[in-house]
Amino acid sequence: MTATMFRPAPAATTCWYGTDQIPSQWGRSVVVLGVFDGLHRGHARLLDHAAEVGRRRRRPVVLTTFDPHPATVAGPPRDTTPLVSLDRRVELAHEHGADAVLVLPFGTAMARTPAVDFVHDVLVGSLRATDVVVGANFRFGHRGAGDVRLLTHLGLRHDFTAHGVDLVPGCSSTRVRELLRAGDPARAAEVLGRPHRVRGRCVDGLLRTSAMLPAPGRYRVLVRGHETAAEVRADGAVLLHVPLPTGEIDVTFLDRVEPSS
Repeated sequence: MTATMFRPAPAATTCWYGTDQIPSQWGRSVVVLGVFDGLHRGHARLLDHAAEVGRRRRRPVVLTTFDPHPATVAGPPRDTTPLVSLDRRVELAHEHGADAVLVLPFGTAMARTPAVDFVHDVLVGSLRATDVVVGANFRFGHRGAGDVRLLTHLGLRHDFTAHGVDLVPGCSSTRVRELLRAGDPARAAEVLGRPHRVRGRCVDGLLRTSAMLPAPGRYRVLVRGHETAAEVRADGAVLLHVPLPTGEIDVTFLDRVEPSS
């Protein structure tokens, strides 16, 4: 499979918040469906596959995702702290070949939507899918009743092809969280396919963000292209050892600085 070439995100990447924002003249599309939490190497494999199908079909690729994380509404409790902001997820989707992003609000009504209705209303009715690309273990719809087998069956009825893409071993958002909780952003970067980057607001050298941070400790980071040191505090703030104006900034975590013996 040919790897997707990266491209910088434009100032206004096409993004729809809900199906009512999809233009009425939108034609058929290749849909890649999932949560895409952190958009790691496994997700990139899905997007590579979708982009290849899109080129072959001469159809745009629409990444369809959910916000907030479905696990905040349905299923057993687990850590759903965002690995990246929603805006960053949109940027990464474009860099990996998506032409547009559809963000579906995930609440109680969405959690209770039968898988068959989701396919009929969203994938067929709104996106007019020619192809639907998902991870081989992806589940959707009420109580996770939808899977690749159901998509394949419904595709015969609704004129789309389902693609279940094999997972990348050892590559998951859960694994990224484990490594960050262990204070190991360097190994987390191996799973993500890039260094872990967070975006937040900096005031007097103190950054606060809603994205997941590594465990409290001292780290080597990049800020505005310059390498410096940062301390992740126990209260969830990041102390940056570089003068910065008040405002929104990105901080890229490279690795942990071991304390001097």
